[in-house]
Amino acid sequence: MNILVSNVGFAFSGIGFVFLFLLLLTTKKQSLQKKLLYLICLCGVLWSLTSYSQFTAQWGIAPVLLTESCLNIAFFLLLTSSLSNHQTLPHAIASSLHKGLLITLLIMAALAAVRIFSPILNLKMFLLLHLGQAIIGLWATEQLYRRTHRSETWTIKPLCLGLGVFFAYHFALYSDALLTNSIERGFWVGRGWIAVLTIPLILLTARRVSNWGSRVYVSRDVIYHSTLLLVAGGYLLIMAIVGYYLKIQGQTWGSLAQSLFFALSGIVFASLFLSESFRNNLKVFITKHFFANKYEYRVEWMKVAELLDNQESSPYDSALQAMVRPFGCEQALLAIKENGKFKIKSDYQTEKHHHNAQQLLDLLANHAVEHQWIIDIAQLKNGGEKTPFAIEPQQLPSEHPFSYVVPLTCSTGVKGVYLLSQPTSTDQLNWEDRDLMRAISMQLSVYLNVHHANQKLAESRQFDTFNRMSAFLVHDLKNVVAQLQLINKNAIKHKHNPEFIDDAFETVESAVGRLNKVLHQLNNKRLDKQQTQSINLINTLQAVCERRAVSMPKPTLFLPSETSHLISNHRLSADGERLSNILGHLIQNAQDATQPEGNVNVITEFKSDYFVISIKDNGTGMSQEFIESRLFKPFDTTKGNAGMGIGAYDAKQFIEELGGYIDVESSVGKGTCFHVHIPAITQNQAVIEK
Repeated sequence: MNILVSNVGFAFSGIGFVFLFLLLLTTKKQSLQKKLLYLICLCGVLWSLTSYSQFTAQWGIAPVLLTESCLNIAFFLLLTSSLSNHQTLPHAIASSLHKGLLITLLIMAALAAVRIFSPILNLKMFLLLHLGQAIIGLWATEQLYRRTHRSETWTIKPLCLGLGVFFAYHFALYSDALLTNSIERGFWVGRGWIAVLTIPLILLTARRVSNWGSRVYVSRDVIYHSTLLLVAGGYLLIMAIVGYYLKIQGQTWGSLAQSLFFALSGIVFASLFLSESFRNNLKVFITKHFFANKYEYRVEWMKVAELLDNQESSPYDSALQAMVRPFGCEQALLAIKENGKFKIKSDYQTEKHHHNAQQLLDLLANHAVEHQWIIDIAQLKNGGEKTPFAIEPQQLPSEHPFSYVVPLTCSTGVKGVYLLSQPTSTDQLNWEDRDLMRAISMQLSVYLNVHHANQKLAESRQFDTFNRMSAFLVHDLKNVVAQLQLINKNAIKHKHNPEFIDDAFETVESAVGRLNKVLHQLNNKRLDKQQTQSINLINTLQAVCERRAVSMPKPTLFLPSETSHLISNHRLSADGERLSNILGHLIQNAQDATQPEGNVNVITEFKSDYFVISIKDNGTGMSQEFIESRLFKPFDTTKGNAGMGIGAYDAKQFIEELGGYIDVESSVGKGTCFHVHIPAITQNQAVIEK
C-alpha cells in the first residue's frame, strides 16, 4: 500500500512540474526568476522520476539524494534572487553569505553525485547534509518573507508557505532519521504528496508577481536570525535530549515515539503559520532583538527635524504635525499643561470636537502623563485594556474622533498630551508604533521646553534692555543736571555778565535737546537704535574740550602738524551726540582723577587704518588688576553715589560697535592714557569719508 501511495504521489508531482513548465511557456515576459522556475521544473521532474524509480526499479537512495540536492539548489537560487533587483545570477547572489551557502549546497550535491559511483562517507553523514539543506531552505524562505515590503507580501506568501512546508517536512524527516539511524518509510513515501501541495502555491506566486525582485525592502545590511531556525534548533535540542535519555536507559526509538515527534514538529510549524497570537508574540520577541525595525529611525528623525525647522508654523503646530505624520492620523490635537490644567494649543481638523476633547483631557491626560501610558480609548471603554489607573468607562464621552492619548513629557521638558484619531498607516498599534510615539513625544517635549525657555528669555531680555536703557538715560540725565547745576552755581556771581548769560542760554538749549532725545528714547523703548550722521571728528573733539574746559584741569587738544591735514579731512558716520558724550565722559574721568594743577591732554593721530584719540592725564592712575577686572564692568564705580559705573562700559561698547577698540595704559600714582582706536574704513555704520 505504501508503495502504491508513493508511486502515485511522485507521479503526480512529476506531472505537476511538467504542467508548471508548460504554463510558464505561455508568458512572454522574461526574468531571472522565470529562468530559475524552468530549472526548478527540470530538477523537480528528475527528482520525481528517481524517487518513483527507487520503488519500482529498486534503485538505491543515492540518485534520489542527488536530484533532491539539485532541486534544493534551484529553490535556494529562486529565493535569494528574489531578494535582489538584479536580473543576472552573479549579481543577484552577490552577498558573501549567499555565495557561501550556495557553495555549501553545491559541495553537498557533488558528494551525492560521487557516492553513486563510489561509497564515500556513510549514509548518516548524507542524512546530516540533507538536514542542513532543509535548514538553509527554511532560512532562505523566511528571509524572503521578512525582507519583502509589507505591501508586496501577499504576492510571495504562497511561495513562502509552499516551500516552508516542503523544507519543514524534510527537516522533520532527516532529523528523525539521524536520531533513529533509520529513515521512517512513512515519512519517505510522503515526499511526493508534499511536492504536489507545493507546486500550486509556486504557480500562484508566479502569476501574482509581475516582476520578481522589484519591491524588496532591506533596511540594514546585516544577517537576520530566523524565527524558523530558532524553532528548528529547539526541536533538535529536545529530540537530542530524549535520544540521549533513551541511550542511557538502553532503549531504542519506537514507531510510536517517532510518530509523536513528527506530530510535534508539525504542530510547531503549523502554529508558526496558523496561530496568530503565538506568531505575533514570537515575532515581537525575535523582531525586537534580531530583525530590522518597522520604522527606519534615521529617516523618521530627519522628517521630524524638517518639520520642526518650519518657521512658518507655530512651534505647537509643528510639534503636532511631527506626531501626526508618521501615523497618518486624520484628526489630532495637542494640549499642554499650564497651571494644573490641560489647554489645547494646536488642533488638526478637530475644531468642532473641542468640548468632548476637553472632557477626555480632564479624565485621561493626567493619568497618561503620570504613568507614561499610551491609552487606547476604545479598549479602555470596552474594558479590554489593563491600565495602572482606574477609570469608569461610562465617564468617557461617546462622540469624538479620537482613539489614542499619547503623553508628551520627559524629565526636563514640557508636560502635555496628544489626542490622535485612528492611524491610517496601520490597523492596530503594536509595540514598534508605541515605541516610536514615545521617542517622538520625548523629543517634542524637549523642543517645546526650549521654545518656552526662549519665550521667557526673550521677556527677560526685554526687561534687561529696558533696565539697561534706563541706566544710560539716568546717566545722560545726570550729565544734564550737572550742567544746569553749574549754571545755577555761577549765576550768583556772573548773572550780570552778558557773556555768561549767552553761554547759559546755549547750555540750556543743549540740555533741552538732550532731554528731548531722552524722552524720544523712552517713548520708543529703544536704546540700540541710534541717529547716525556725518560728523567731523576734529570739530567734535574741539567742542568736547571746550565744554569740559569749565572744570580743572582744562583739557588741551593736540593736532600733530604732520597728520593734521589727513585727520581734518576725514569724517565719521555715527551717532554724533553719543560719541560726544562718550569722549566727554572719558575726559571728565581724567579730570576727576587729576589734581587741578595737573594735565589732561587729548592727542589725535592717524595710524594705519585707525584714527587714534589718546586722552592722557597725570592723575592717580589705576592698577592692571583694576583695568582687567573692574574698569569696563557695568555698574561698578569708585565714585560712590556720585557715579553710575556705566560710562567706561558705554564707551567700550560704542567704540566696538564702530569696529574699533580701546587700549588703556596706567600706573598707580603716575597717570592714565586711554587710546581710542576708531577705524578709518569699516563695512558697517562706522565709515570715515573723504
